[in-house]
Amino acid sequence: MSRKVKAPVGRIYKRQLTRSQGRTFSVALVWTVVVVLVTTTVSFGLVAGLACLTITFALASWREWRIAEKEKMSVQTRLDKLSRERGSVIEVLCNALGLEKNVKAAQAQRVADLAASVALQMRLREDEVNRVRQAAILHDVGKIGIAENVLSKPDTLDDSEWKAMMRHPEVGHEILSQVSSLKGVAEVIHSHHERFDGQGYPRGLKGDDIPVGSRIYAVVDAYAAMTSDRPYRKKMEHDIAVREIVRNSLTQFDPGVVEAFLEVVDSTAGSDKAPDFEALATERAVTIQV
Repeated sequence: MSRKVKAPVGRIYKRQLTRSQGRTFSVALVWTVVVVLVTTTVSFGLVAGLACLTITFALASWREWRIAEKEKMSVQTRLDKLSRERGSVIEVLCNALGLEKNVKAAQAQRVADLAASVALQMRLREDEVNRVRQAAILHDVGKIGIAENVLSKPDTLDDSEWKAMMRHPEVGHEILSQVSSLKGVAEVIHSHHERFDGQGYPRGLKGDDIPVGSRIYAVVDAYAAMTSDRPYRKKMEHDIAVREIVRNSLTQFDPGVVEAFLEVVDSTAGSDKAPDFEALATERAVTIQV
């Protein structure tokens, strides 16, 4: 038999052997227990037989525990590696977006924490909360190819500029989809300009067809935009911005998300203080990722 044939056969044999190891051990354990119990009972009596049986089960349990611990450590090692890789990718993208240690970075962090706080208030799973938070930080990644004079233009955009701007959710989705650990984040970014009534872009999704992370970010982004200075206007007061959010519930925004948002910002109304996301995450036993 040639080496080309032997190699696949060898790999198949190893896989079958691995799959059968658990079953082989279980069968061997049963026969061992029977033999030990019968032999010891006949030779030394019932008490000695039961003692040997207890020791046999204890050794078997210890072996199973050791196997389980090794598997757990292997899985955790892989998860830690994925987390480090994801963190490195996010750091590179943040640098590309100009989110170094500056005012822009602080504002992005504040918006990300607010979005994650709303997700926590809605009792989303830990992975969904972290996905929303990461998407809030990276939501503008699709604007990397847009000219700076368009991004900072104080006047109304013309048709060609507006078309370029409207493509940034799709471009951001295309970029992040290349990273396997950020595919969920890519989906949130793809739909963060959709509207609850279906009048948004780029796909015109409606209601629950819009990912919940995108619906959360839409509310938080609108609030952050209204309460921040822009080249063409001054920032709104907190109360006015909140009224605008409520007024556009059921049209632009998901009313369920708006309700959770109001509960989160209620404690910080009238101040520049952000919700204590870390305290809320600790309360809900959620691990914060980069």
